[in-house]
Amino acid sequence: MPLKTCLLVAAVILSENGLMGLPPPCDSYIFCTGELLEQVQMAKLFKDDKYFVDMKLKANPDVIWEAFKNLTTSSAKSLSKQQLNNFVQAYFETPGQEFEKWIPDDWSDQPQVLQRISDPGLRLWAKELHTLWKSLGRKIKVDVQLHSELYSQIYVPNPLIVPGGRFREFYYWDSYWIIKGLLISEMSNTAKGMIENFLALIDRFGFIPNGGRVYYQHRSQPPFLASMMESYIHVTNDMEFLKKSIGFLDKEYEFWMKNRSVSVTLGSKTHYLNQYNVEAAGPRPESYSKDVGLGQNLTEAARKELWVELKTGAESGWDFSSRWFIDSSGENNGMLKDTKTRHIIPVDLNSILCKNERIMALFHKQLGNSAKAQFYEEAMNKRIDAMHEVFWDKKQGIWFDYNLMNNRTNAAFYASNLAPLWAECFVEQLPGQDVEMVIHYLEDHQLLWYRNGIPASLVHSGEQWDYPNAWPPLQQIIIEGLAKSKSEKGQRIAFQQAQKWIQSNFVLYNKYNAMFEKYDVNGDSKPGGGGEYDVQIGFGWTNAVVLQLLDQYGDQLASGVMELTSFTLHTVLLICFLFFQFL
Repeated sequence: MPLKTCLLVAAVILSENGLMGLPPPCDSYIFCTGELLEQVQMAKLFKDDKYFVDMKLKANPDVIWEAFKNLTTSSAKSLSKQQLNNFVQAYFETPGQEFEKWIPDDWSDQPQVLQRISDPGLRLWAKELHTLWKSLGRKIKVDVQLHSELYSQIYVPNPLIVPGGRFREFYYWDSYWIIKGLLISEMSNTAKGMIENFLALIDRFGFIPNGGRVYYQHRSQPPFLASMMESYIHVTNDMEFLKKSIGFLDKEYEFWMKNRSVSVTLGSKTHYLNQYNVEAAGPRPESYSKDVGLGQNLTEAARKELWVELKTGAESGWDFSSRWFIDSSGENNGMLKDTKTRHIIPVDLNSILCKNERIMALFHKQLGNSAKAQFYEEAMNKRIDAMHEVFWDKKQGIWFDYNLMNNRTNAAFYASNLAPLWAECFVEQLPGQDVEMVIHYLEDHQLLWYRNGIPASLVHSGEQWDYPNAWPPLQQIIIEGLAKSKSEKGQRIAFQQAQKWIQSNFVLYNKYNAMFEKYDVNGDSKPGGGGEYDVQIGFGWTNAVVLQLLDQYGDQLASGVMELTSFTLHTVLLICFLFFQFL
């Protein structure tokens, strides 16, 4: 970085955060911090703040910064909306300039999964979803690598699949489901290339950023890399690739254990678990005006704290949810401004890491690294014990997030509560007992009655990771967890939920000719809503989860009317009873 640029960056950071402050999201005084970013985003030149920070620069950042400073010196310090618009038009290009056309070379029009689908309508739909991989494929131009200062895009060498809509770049946890879908579509070369991209990011940053933009550099997302590798190895048995990659998988695990760990003491025993925790100052660049607006009536200290908590909530993937709200009395209650993600130990994050530890123990065993295999196996066993002691509520029969502010669990339903079933990370006193208790919890809270899936929560907060939204990855985690349990009832419920999800997605696809990132659990099928932006279409993980369910249940699923669930049967009988009562 040129000396002049270093001085400019230092001046911006010191002026905004103070000598002892946290770093900004990245060191770009165009995309991540500074007066230009603030004025453009607060003027709301674009409907979505993300649009501006995804634009390409037409000139070197130093040139643009100097031009902006000259403009603010020669006129009012705060430019008018028209002046800002003219400036942006002069020095920035529309988003998307970082990509070149690319069609996956491992795509074929007749993957075997189609032959496993009995219903003709679902088979045709699956073929169309398989075709969508081509429209969601991206290859980053080499110019991004050669002139990285002109882009917010982080360069990776291999082509990839993006989620779609406003999400023009790769996202970490989205990519796990996308890779699972690619493998079902027999696109193992594309899947491998995406994994190689993540390995390159670990080599560069020491961890995998939230997504493929520089403003995500200080935050990650749920750590699914080991699971991606497991899925890939299961299909390809590419042990040479695993051997080359294992050091990077170790390095990512070390990042989470060194930078995202927390201890909980219960009685005389201390347990070590993991949490989300992003240490970066200022509003999120991609949601700048919203973060500033949310904190406008707070003290300066409270405002800065809120911005850290919002970025931490974004790291969780659940941005945003009542799950992270903690009010002044320490209870799981409040609004978005009460977000305190760093004060919660999440069930799902620890389930993912527990699964990672099992995978890594197996990988090292297969590679002949017995000491490393033993290390991960011991870590997994300690985590299973900790998760049981900290998260498991034996009275209600479910796992709950742990609240560090009042030192007890938050006894509210979130779809993430079932993640230990999916990860197979739980302690059973009697075989099958815990699964039956979880099923009873789901029935008792009427969570299996919704027409279009299981909601993210039962709280109607207006945030997108709350009621009434149902999300593809959460459905898959719940269905997979119940399906591989030893409970026949759990397996039956898994199929029923798969049928509901396929039905609702199929109906909406036929209505809009689109796949959505989230869906509403109620009534006739419709897209989800709420949160910071309009519902997006595409959509990488939605397509992938449908393909997984069709791959698993394709000989049983139907595109027509769903079979009666216990709820609908109960409703029909009740209506009949009332009808005859009044005859």
